[in-house]
Amino acid sequence: MQSCEKYECLPTVKSVGRLRLAQCLTAAALLCGGAPAGAQDAYHCIDTLSDDEVSENLHVIEETFRRGKHKALGWRIGWIGGFLAGGGALAALAVEAKNDNRPWDRFAFAYQAAGAAAFTIGFTAVPWRDAWGLKRIRRQPSDTLEQRRAKLRYATRQLEKGAKQQAFLADAGGVAFSVAFGVAGGTVKAVKWPGKTPGFTALMYILPPALAVGNVLSAPTNLRDGWEGYRANACHGKYYDRGPEPLDFDLGLSPTGIRFSIQF
Repeated sequence: MQSCEKYECLPTVKSVGRLRLAQCLTAAALLCGGAPAGAQDAYHCIDTLSDDEVSENLHVIEETFRRGKHKALGWRIGWIGGFLAGGGALAALAVEAKNDNRPWDRFAFAYQAAGAAAFTIGFTAVPWRDAWGLKRIRRQPSDTLEQRRAKLRYATRQLEKGAKQQAFLADAGGVAFSVAFGVAGGTVKAVKWPGKTPGFTALMYILPPALAVGNVLSAPTNLRDGWEGYRANACHGKYYDRGPEPLDFDLGLSPTGIRFSIQF
């Protein structure tokens, strides 16, 4: 760790003013604040675990997947099916509005249908580890201790990746994007066709964020929560530092403005 004594911040107050002081204090805090905290490494201790400990860890991971499997599958299929049905109905209404010479309603329905289609494609593209991970883990050979160690490595990777995917799917950034999507579409309709079907205009503002909030609140979290608990005990009392965690930047929109944060 570098010494803080070499950064003489306070004597510069009178000579260079407040801006220089702020810059110097920021640099000193970053350099003198210590290294970022490490996290428990759940992988490097696998070769030192006993056969019983390997079996116990495998059981914990498999149970984590098993407990959330049906909810994860139902959540995915339910939301994808709902958006497919809703998007299809909206597309049919857009065609009807076009035939009836109602361009304002055609825009509203087509815009929402496009949003439903984009959500469905993106949602389907994210791997379904929380639904199919258990089946794939159990397919791994486990006749010998070395095979069981390899199986544990595979299961640990599946748990970590599944946890990150669940965190991504339940992130509030999706709500922020839906708010921006609804505001953009509703504003275009209100400005271009003022006074035309105001009820549909209101739905364009309200429906996307409402659906996004419901999606986030109902999202499964078993792998995300299970991963944090598992890696804290994966090495059975031993500690393996995986090194400094990378900085996590978070940039997104919210109803009150732009959100920016850095997690260490």
